[in-house]
Amino acid sequence: MSDYQVTARRALLSRRSFNKVFGIGAHKTGTTSLATVFQLCGLAVGDQAEGELTGYSARRGKFQKLIEYVQRADAFQDSPFADGSVYAALDAIFPESKFILTVRPAEDWFRSLSRFTAKRYGLKEDGRITPGHMEVDDYLFPEYVLEMHASSYLTAPPDYTAGASGELVVDWEKLFDKDHYIACYERRNAAIREHFKHRPEQLLEIDLTNEIKIDKVAAFLGLPQIFREVPMPHENRT
Repeated sequence: MSDYQVTARRALLSRRSFNKVFGIGAHKTGTTSLATVFQLCGLAVGDQAEGELTGYSARRGKFQKLIEYVQRADAFQDSPFADGSVYAALDAIFPESKFILTVRPAEDWFRSLSRFTAKRYGLKEDGRITPGHMEVDDYLFPEYVLEMHASSYLTAPPDYTAGASGELVVDWEKLFDKDHYIACYERRNAAIREHFKHRPEQLLEIDLTNEIKIDKVAAFLGLPQIFREVPMPHENRT
């Protein structure tokens, strides 16, 4: 930590009234920038790769590894916190925590997600992304990216009626279908707002792309005014 961060941490700990802080916005809504903001506010941020690995179990309703991971730091973002309804489980397991929903206009969000993914696979901006690209992506471990992406945007709840197996069915025809992805994005954001509607003090919704300083996040966490004037970092832009 820099001297500034050490001082900010001391100020935060002396006034801290919350348990943990979770960034629960979708990928490509400024989650990397939010991690830097957390650090500027004096928070210990969980290691992203380690957090992502816990998502494999969390998506199957097994939260012990995620719980152990969260217990070791103050603030978290990206997967699995950006995925599905993990935020609801964390709200129950870690009461009195704060949640930050990073957002951006839906069209901009989809464009950024598409550009980022196309670039990842060496495609032109308007190149067609296929399941095959994700099948050979060995980030963290083989099929991690494939499963994470499918569970976020391409699966429907299991059908247990009429003796069905209840297995998740992936609709690959909707891979990067703009209208479908935007509907998923907006539906999840609406569910988060609904979940916290009677506890507005626990949820901050913010578009980091419009922010010049970290003041709104710092105020939400209770930092004194002197620590709120730091410029907003804008990282990993697409």
